Amino acid sequence: MGVRFVPFAEADFHAWLLQAIPAFALSNVRDGRWSLAEAIVKSQEAHAALLPQGLATPGQFFMHLHDEAGGQRVGSLWWSEGETGGRREAYVYNIEIDEAARRLGHARAAFAELERVARAHGMQQVGLHVFGHNAGARRLYDELGFEPTSITMRKVL
Repeated sequence: MGVRFVPFAEADFHAWLLQAIPAFALSNVRDGRWSLAEAIVKSQEAHAALLPQGLATPGQFFMHLHDEAGGQRVGSLWWSEGETGGRREAYVYNIEIDEAARRLGHARAAFAELERVARAHGMQQVGLHVFGHNAGARRLYDELGFEPTSITMRKVL
């Protein structure tokens, strides 16, 4: 199984942003980092800071994921190119597999394609953040060979 990357058009980016801002807000609320009252504003600020020129922000890449076999859209991926610890890095900000396409290997295939593209662009590593409550994603990233770089923990009293 494989996936093909298809770049977002401007309309795709705006549609994605409409769902990404509340989704990121709720993940931060669920993880205990933000209160519900502040979450939307903080999410808007975070997206604006990372994407000051929207889709045209240099070094940011937004792709639809298409199943290679059938050609249908199965999800989306946002990553950036930068440097971390003196190494060129492709950093994954968001990967989303459509509900009907989940558990079929598309996320795994997307990461394989990202690694291929990243190597071709001189990247030396792939980084990402995963919320603690996202056990399924954490399992996948472990299986793909990702290693923790820091762990924040808490105990609610």
